[in-house]
Amino acid sequence: MGTEEESFFQRQIQVPEIGSIGQKKWRDSSVLVIGLGGLGCPAALQLALGGIGRIGLVDFDIVEISNLHRQTLFTFRDLGLPKIEVVSRVLLEHCPWLQVDCFSELLSEDTKPDLFNGWDLVLDCTDTITSKYLINDLCIQKLIPLVTASVFRTSAQFAIFSGKGRPCYRCLFPDLKEGDTLNCSLGGVLGVQTALAGTYQSSLAMQYLLDPKSTDLSSVYFMEWNPPMLYQSKIDANVNCPTCGQGKKETTAHLEENEIYIIEFFTLKEQRNFLLIDVREKEETDSNPISDTFLLPLSELERGYLPDFSRDLTLVCICETGVRSKKALAYLQMTNQVYSLKGGRRAYTQYLKNEAPL
Repeated sequence: MGTEEESFFQRQIQVPEIGSIGQKKWRDSSVLVIGLGGLGCPAALQLALGGIGRIGLVDFDIVEISNLHRQTLFTFRDLGLPKIEVVSRVLLEHCPWLQVDCFSELLSEDTKPDLFNGWDLVLDCTDTITSKYLINDLCIQKLIPLVTASVFRTSAQFAIFSGKGRPCYRCLFPDLKEGDTLNCSLGGVLGVQTALAGTYQSSLAMQYLLDPKSTDLSSVYFMEWNPPMLYQSKIDANVNCPTCGQGKKETTAHLEENEIYIIEFFTLKEQRNFLLIDVREKEETDSNPISDTFLLPLSELERGYLPDFSRDLTLVCICETGVRSKKALAYLQMTNQVYSLKGGRRAYTQYLKNEAPL
């Protein structure tokens, strides 16, 4: 540790339970942060300011104006820029000795497990059930401890799990489906709660990296806003857990057959008569429109509304991340050939940006 770095952490080193030995432990540690939104921004910054020596950033999204009230590392000047680019710059401005590794990709079932190689701990800062289950399963596969969190409106929860499971995230929430809980774009979210939850994630991570034996790996913490409240609940290992127990995972093969990647979509666009159907809600399309789409919110499909589409049309459903568009297949595939666009609007706009001429 150089003189400048040592001076930077001087006040922290003076804390008896940390000291120079503890600070060195953090400097020699590595943490992978997945998702750079309301949770990932404060979490990544506090890890850097705490002295974690190597931080990995995983995100594929760009900064949008609706992010700014809660995603604390972004400003108006960052609109349209990749989140990993901005976060990496800010972290290095704070801690120039930090090693930052960036991975611009959409986490999905096609993600290579190698992404998780070489990390001491993973922070799940994503906002969909699908991604949380996937991250949990890969951490168990790689025996990497996981710190996860989520925020809904004014309520937050966070927990840390060992890489060995029993319990794991699926033990806590064994059978959640997309739609059982709303993400922040649909349900709303109080910005300060995301900042607090993300900071708690970094705190749990640093506690574990300093002294794993003193860290409770079988509890979930709940945080309420009004009135202020923080309470702890024990998590029991689930014998039938499909990840760390004896349960069997459900297959989604019948849905995956109807998912297409962005490149496949543009090939399909040239070969067939097709209609791109936006299944997001109107307020979402107003703030982040997709050109040349037919608006058909999933909520209307769930209420029984189904337009009379021409049978020669191939329907391609798109939402924000590819989750709701997959649900829409069940309502549309009896009438037409129908697909769900993998990665949704975020992947679609990222592809268009990458393909735009310089």
